[in-house]
Amino acid sequence: MVLGINMRETLGLVKTYVAKHRLAFPHLLDVDAKVASMFAVPGTPTTFLIDREGQVLGVGVGYRDWASPAAHRLIESLLKLELVGN
Repeated sequence: MVLGINMRETLGLVKTYVAKHRLAFPHLLDVDAKVASMFAVPGTPTTFLIDREGQVLGVGVGYRDWASPAAHRLIESLLKLELVGN
């Protein structure tokens, strides 16, 4: 699952951005940055890869092209690890 967390943004701004970029995953409004504080987010954008048990598998600070072949390989390898671990 992919979840976007928008820190200190208004609902209108987030809706406009989501529509403009045709994002199909859910977005959380972190108006007072509590979630960002919980995860010690160093900057934006920050990507957390979290497994089904809530364990952080990896963190990336800065832009990532999640549509790239390398990103697909990374996600596929993590999914395989998840299947083997269960």
